[in-house]
Amino acid sequence: MLRNMLLVLLSLTVLICPAYGIDSFDFVIIQPGQPGTSEDAQPVMDAFASYVQGKLGQDVTVHGHYFNQIEQAEAFLASNRPGWGIVQLGYYLAHVDNTCMTPLASTLPGGADSDIWRLVVAKDGPEQWQALQGSVSGTMLFEPSIAARLLFGKSEAELPFALAGTSRPLRALRGVLRGKGGAVVLDKPQYDAVQALSLASKLKVLTTSERLPTSAVVAFGPPDDLHKRLRTVLENMQHDAAASDLLQLLQTEGFGPVDARLDALQEKDL
Repeated sequence: MLRNMLLVLLSLTVLICPAYGIDSFDFVIIQPGQPGTSEDAQPVMDAFASYVQGKLGQDVTVHGHYFNQIEQAEAFLASNRPGWGIVQLGYYLAHVDNTCMTPLASTLPGGADSDIWRLVVAKDGPEQWQALQGSVSGTMLFEPSIAARLLFGKSEAELPFALAGTSRPLRALRGVLRGKGGAVVLDKPQYDAVQALSLASKLKVLTTSERLPTSAVVAFGPPDDLHKRLRTVLENMQHDAAASDLLQLLQTEGFGPVDARLDALQEKDL
């Protein structure tokens, strides 16, 4: 009996999310596979932090951090407790429970409130994705078990090819055309950009995902009144001329409400 009670208490301890004080409201942006380094992105993080702090008031301190490698993000979160962040869909679904993330808002890349993943191969390649062999690469494949479910409806182990994360999807596409790779997965902004290139005529789409949530703005821990104020600041940015250049650097046209599909995907236990 005592042992069972201890196990219950331990499980509750693991699931309890910490609350955050208003004296520090740092954020982290986690986008595995995106180009550059944390150092390269720091000026943008500083500008975003300054903007948010200016809107929230000088009684709140805001600093920003950026990671495009999961290992670096995990190391940071192991010793730091940011108040909020913007995270890629795959990262959110893989880590929502152990990082106590709660959605606050959604990003609007290109003005779109949804993303679509497309599996792209050379025009003379297989007609069915099940016939692919070798490797499939993409910026969203750093969480391969999640990506396998979202795009193929299968477990990673059931696929006849390997999934590999890459920070250079265009280079991977050119490799596919040279016969050096099986296929590439492109998100909506990437696919739209490729359509303007001459190589687009040499490619075809084998399969597409359902409409997916974009990167989410999240609270780390239970949201409070400060998070509500933050959400208002973010949702008003697209109407603020002074935020135009910053939004372009953040690769979003603004911020929208929480995407209800996040809960639906989480319930699927991907």
